[in-house]
Amino acid sequence: MDQSGQTAPAVSLDHRGPLWLASGTALALLALAVALPGSLLDKLTWLDSGVCPQRPAHSYFFDGQQMPLEARMVGIFAGFLLTFLGLWLVGRGRALQWPSRRLNIVLAACVLVMVFDGLNSTFLDLGWLTLYQPQNWLRVVTGAVSGVGMAGLLLPVVNITVWRRGYLTPTFRRGREIVYALIPALLYAVGVMSGWGILFWPLSLLAVGGVIVMLVMLNLVIFTIVLRKENRVNSFYGFLTPASLVLLVSLGEMALFAALRVALGGGQTFV
Repeated sequence: MDQSGQTAPAVSLDHRGPLWLASGTALALLALAVALPGSLLDKLTWLDSGVCPQRPAHSYFFDGQQMPLEARMVGIFAGFLLTFLGLWLVGRGRALQWPSRRLNIVLAACVLVMVFDGLNSTFLDLGWLTLYQPQNWLRVVTGAVSGVGMAGLLLPVVNITVWRRGYLTPTFRRGREIVYALIPALLYAVGVMSGWGILFWPLSLLAVGGVIVMLVMLNLVIFTIVLRKENRVNSFYGFLTPASLVLLVSLGEMALFAALRVALGGGQTFV
């Protein structure tokens, strides 16, 4: 009871279901990761093989260990995750608005820089005319820059779709905030280029985490719209249930893509 003599609502009981679901999901994934054969790197490499070609010539190595994603993709997904986490840390995690038109152009330019470099690399593979020789350092740098742009543009889409109440603020208010977001993304790229062995696992896990978070966000928007459940989430606890379920679906999609690639002869198993 509270001081007025009335019984306080059992908020914790309402939250117990989502917490149990999220905890159970985490434990199930941990048990599955331990039970599957092969090393952790083998498992991550296989899981990511459905979304990345994993060509050695396009990848970075640390003490002989190839990162589970190619240079461009480690940049994209790590830059995305770092920006996503940064926006939540500064209170923009539930921002409902896109930045101003000028800043949107800057964010779009961040993505287009990576697209341009990717096309140049593709033209070389096809034997077409290219403007410059592709380099892995360009792949990881342009990828990291594009990840910042993607996060700034995608987050409002998710928030508008999922949350019942968000914050009437853009993801980025000023140009210098984009610069601030670019700093950790570029530092990540420098870490990848360093090849320093002790950084292998932190950098690899950050990139793989970015793949999962981006896929969960995209699936969350799709499933929310298809199931007509828009704007139903009120709190963090309310978010746990759909996020846990969509996480399982997203990991299932990655495993399916990886298995299909193996079946088509373009991938590798971790057995």
